[in-house]
Amino acid sequence: MRLRGLLIILVIIVALIPFYYLNRWLQRVMRPREAAVRFFLFIFANFLLIIIYTVLIVGIVVRLFGR
Repeated sequence: MRLRGLLIILVIIVALIPFYYLNRWLQRVMRPREAAVRFFLFIFANFLLIIIYTVLIVGIVVRLFGR
């Protein structure tokens, strides 16, 4: 049971690595510090990414460890 919990945490940590690089890429492309409109667009894009990524990670964890 404890191994299962550790594997779930490992899946989450591994899934955060591409999200980190995607966020850095968005910062380079959108340049949110240059204008308020770009900043709010960046915040909105990150909000959508968080929702999509959360659904994907939960789906992966349920498929791997669900009964």
